[in-house]
Amino acid sequence: MFEKIGRNASLKNQVAEYIKNLIKNGKLKPGDRLPTEREMAEKFGVSRTVIRDAVKTLSGVGILKVKHGLGIFVAKVDVDIIARQLSSLLFNESDTVDNLFEVRMELETVAAGWAAERCTEEARAKISQFTKESQALLNSNGESDSFQQYDQEFHLLVSEMTGNPVVVRLMRSMLDLLEEARSHTLHIPGRFDLSVQEHIKVLEAIYKGNTDQAKSAMHDHLLSVLNSIKESRDH
Repeated sequence: MFEKIGRNASLKNQVAEYIKNLIKNGKLKPGDRLPTEREMAEKFGVSRTVIRDAVKTLSGVGILKVKHGLGIFVAKVDVDIIARQLSSLLFNESDTVDNLFEVRMELETVAAGWAAERCTEEARAKISQFTKESQALLNSNGESDSFQQYDQEFHLLVSEMTGNPVVVRLMRSMLDLLEEARSHTLHIPGRFDLSVQEHIKVLEAIYKGNTDQAKSAMHDHLLSVLNSIKESRDH
């Protein structure tokens, strides 16, 4: 399974990439134990230091797990941890957040239009209930965690009202990637109240079945959020 690695300045990266490909191709599976550092050094034809550095790199990103006294194992992937790592990375790169919002605006604007076009009586009942909860939140002093949960529920509700499960999956992924940015946004003074008011406008348009108004309200809301993020970073 393991083969000798060519000699150049990036031996550590070559070893790490080779192991990642073994996992990707199913030759190594979560929970599998790898050979010892000495054995891998012999198989790859490199020093134990190179193997140790490659293992350290892969352990740092959650691909391998070193259990002292037991060995080196392929880690069981924790999707939540990966999502949080990606979210943190994206929030630290403003251009990436901008790019994600560009995609998000397209996705959610269209979703709002579809939700209005396909709005059922059951959906209208959910909108009425959610709007009441929104008004209640405006009058409360809830924790930021509950605010963030509310924000997520709003965006998922709109995606679910499209009746398209692909849109829902895309929306969940987008929310995961932007989790840290969303959390930061809701701590900006006045931002949460403004978001709730904008959410209500979107829901009212969907309730009435007004496609153009729903799309416009959603676009304005997301642009408002993005501008808040940019302004907070400038201070």
